[in-house]
Amino acid sequence: MTPYDSWLPSRRRRLTPFGYCLWHECCFLVSEFHYLLEKSQQLFAGLRDLPPTGRNWQPYFHRTFEVYTKLWKYQQQHRATLESTNNYGLKRWEIGEIASKIGQLYYHYYLRTSETNYLHESFIFYTAIRDRHYFKDVLEAKSSALMIKKLRYYARFIVVCLLLNKNDVIRTLLDELTALIDEYASTFKPTDSAEWNVVLSEITVFLESEEQHHILSTNGTPFMLPNRLVTAPGNEATPLPRPVSGGAVSPVRVQEAILVGNYQNQIKFSELTLDMYRMLQSLERGPSAAGAQQAAAPPPVPQKNPSGNGPDGGDAMQVDDDASKASTNAAVATATKTAGQGYHLHRDNPHKYLLYRPTISQLLMYIATAFKDLADHSVLLLYVSADGIKPKDATPAPSATGTHHLGGVVTATPFPRRLASSVSTADAAAAADTTDAPDAPVAVNCLYPDDLVPFLRKPLFLIMDSTNSSAYAALQHSAFAQRHCCCLLSPTELPAGLAGAAGAEIGNLFTLFLHSPLRALTVLCEFSPFDAAMWSNLTGAYVALETVAADLV
Repeated sequence: MTPYDSWLPSRRRRLTPFGYCLWHECCFLVSEFHYLLEKSQQLFAGLRDLPPTGRNWQPYFHRTFEVYTKLWKYQQQHRATLESTNNYGLKRWEIGEIASKIGQLYYHYYLRTSETNYLHESFIFYTAIRDRHYFKDVLEAKSSALMIKKLRYYARFIVVCLLLNKNDVIRTLLDELTALIDEYASTFKPTDSAEWNVVLSEITVFLESEEQHHILSTNGTPFMLPNRLVTAPGNEATPLPRPVSGGAVSPVRVQEAILVGNYQNQIKFSELTLDMYRMLQSLERGPSAAGAQQAAAPPPVPQKNPSGNGPDGGDAMQVDDDASKASTNAAVATATKTAGQGYHLHRDNPHKYLLYRPTISQLLMYIATAFKDLADHSVLLLYVSADGIKPKDATPAPSATGTHHLGGVVTATPFPRRLASSVSTADAAAAADTTDAPDAPVAVNCLYPDDLVPFLRKPLFLIMDSTNSSAYAALQHSAFAQRHCCCLLSPTELPAGLAGAAGAEIGNLFTLFLHSPLRALTVLCEFSPFDAAMWSNLTGAYVALETVAADLV
């Protein structure tokens, strides 16, 4: 007996030859779909085992995209057969789960490449899932596991919207997620309902922080400023005024960026702090059609079914012929070829590592990897937002060498967890300041200025936002510093009126100045809200000021 014969052994004997052929074909279609589904799940599960650095992940992503493309196209072509209860009985939430995995693939590919066009493709799939109500009947299934999948989908969707500055969509999703969590808690009485309430709290605080000192649109609602670099036609960034150098200096570009968030208490959502979020967007150009065509072939974009033959009258996600052909060739094949094949992906945005509360060993490993990958005429940008640590006695011992007596910043702190929830950022920093760095255990997880000296052999752009940032001024005494090091160090003290609010309500003020100088000035002046016309006038005046300053330099 063949594998297909085992599906309906009793019915097969009553079928006509023609009916048997149809039944055999259905069994084959179901078997092929089941194979693609299992293969895709295996490949997706293997993504978490990929190394976070290097280039070995590219062929694996390529293969995973190929299988999911085939799976998505296959279920579209044979939707009616697969949905039949006599065959497979494909549920709508299963289709939504496949689409959600594709959205996750695009999101993780964005994290690996820093290209915002892939982030936009993730948004397209997540939006289509919601518009077509693929997870609508999950609650009726009375399965807590399915409900958790739906909640996780909403959380991932919110992260993508946050990175794309779609705050209006986030507010709608937040209302829906709140209702879902209430239903989840009342129906299943789960033990993790408090954790989901923490998720709601985090994203609410995050949005409130971003919307402080906001601009009002014409209808009176907060308007989200475009935070990324503007890409002009021809895929060239809008030029900014630059000082003219007197000598012949080779142009350099930021190739690698490491963004570290390690304050004890900080505004965050998931593993993205408010400061990391602002720096991330300051280093990226926004999605563009031209950039998407250069980065990869057209992805399988979800569209309405024009024939109206979908399960609910035209809501099946379809891929047109051209996109299908491109998808069959792997939507990101051009972006995932390895360097060994003679192809180097051109990136408009610097490649970034986002590190939320790393240990000192993890941080040094990422710095070393970025240092190794750095090409000629390129710069490594290291941004660190962390509590400072100073010894009680900053006077070096007679036999001391190096800059350890100046202290540094804390990475993964060994403070008890209760400290993070019960002590403010200022208190945690004060506790660190009174710690004897050479003897206390926290010093083991401290990033000292001397730790960065080996990496000054190549250009390093250091941005330190910390209560002990002044310790890193000692890097200027390194033999390589004059040629290969540039440091931006935050002030160690803030005005009395902003000392508490800066970290608790709007993030770190120094990072806000780097992200949006004009917005930071309005915070200092306590001048808000604005209407769009007033903000436009302020922006024009600030651009003129930048031009004058560039001419003076």
